[in-house]
Amino acid sequence: MRKSIIRRFTQTPQIPTASTADVAFLLILFFMVTTVFRATTLNLKLTLPEAKSTERILIRRNVTHLFIDNNGRVFIDDSLVPKERVSSRIAPKIAENQDLVTILNIHEDIDYGTVDVVLDQLKEAKAFKITFATEFGG
Repeated sequence: MRKSIIRRFTQTPQIPTASTADVAFLLILFFMVTTVFRATTLNLKLTLPEAKSTERILIRRNVTHLFIDNNGRVFIDDSLVPKERVSSRIAPKIAENQDLVTILNIHEDIDYGTVDVVLDQLKEAKAFKITFATEFGG
């Protein structure tokens, strides 16, 4: 007669968890890289506050001035530019000087749509160093 041998394990098998942190890190990294953020294209009507304090920019060599008058005309360093062509005028200046600061002098009665078009043009030209000129509103 043949006798069969049956082995019975008394211990439960262990699952290796040494790479769990690596897998979690890779998942986090994957979702950070592949997440697409929605562009803010909401048409909000904003009431901008007056400036209670202002700071004066004394450096003149890394500065370009952009003016928008009450009629919506755009001037870059005293030359008239169509607002749809701001990017083509600012981009060479940014390529020449990466530390260029664009100072926006905007008339207080101008509608925000014009300012938004100009800001989009500046973003397209990669002019990310922007400051708004204000009057002290106490």
